[in-house]
Amino acid sequence: MSLGITALGSGSGGNSFVVHSADGNILIDAGFSRKELIRRMLEVNVDPSSIQAVLLSHEHDDHLKGCRIFCDQFKIPLYVSFETLQYLKKKKEHKLPKNICEFTTGSEIPLLGMSIWPFTVQHDAIDTVGFEISCEDKKIGFASDLGVINNLVKRHLRDCDILVLESNYDLDMLRRSDRQIHLKKRIAGINGHLNNTDAIGALSDLLTERTKVLMLVHASSECNDYELVRTLAREQLEKMQRNDIIMKVIEQNRTLETIILDKLI
Repeated sequence: MSLGITALGSGSGGNSFVVHSADGNILIDAGFSRKELIRRMLEVNVDPSSIQAVLLSHEHDDHLKGCRIFCDQFKIPLYVSFETLQYLKKKKEHKLPKNICEFTTGSEIPLLGMSIWPFTVQHDAIDTVGFEISCEDKKIGFASDLGVINNLVKRHLRDCDILVLESNYDLDMLRRSDRQIHLKKRIAGINGHLNNTDAIGALSDLLTERTKVLMLVHASSECNDYELVRTLAREQLEKMQRNDIIMKVIEQNRTLETIILDKLI
């Protein structure tokens, strides 16, 4: 098996993705309860006992919720950045599993035959990271929570076989929503979330000839619409003459069957 990915669900109610390699599987985030994580894995024929580690992108509960109980049940480590770990030890120690591996943002994590590079993204958490994951000649770029796509983000997300990118809100829907002004400003700020316009607009820079799969994630249940994101993405891919790309909008309450890169060739 070459590099692959399974989406267990994405949104403000929970985020979790399985990354597959020939040497084993890992989770990026465990934002659902242990019971729900297992249910979703079994739904898409992923053996929960095949998970060898959990990578945490940041400490918000929609990414952290099931980490402790899931990791402890399967006796696997949680990989977490130094700064996030220090925060969790002070504020949410009860949510940490027994086995913890600390990483330094910007430094490689060699794991299960994969080279994983956590990189800084702008988001209102302690040390939010995206992940660039390589295995032999295949690469996944992952960024589910970020307010802006800067040059560092472009460097890690460009030219991937699989791109997982946030498309959180529609600008007009956010403006018209009943959310308080300070929350609207936080979401729309550079340390908030990525809107549809910026996410879709970045595809011309990020997608290259090698890109085979695009997943748009973390869509807001109140200020976005799955079909709107699909339409905007399809229109952009048509402009780029890239209808060959498999494009999926990952929903909160629906899993997506495993995509293995070797099987797409």
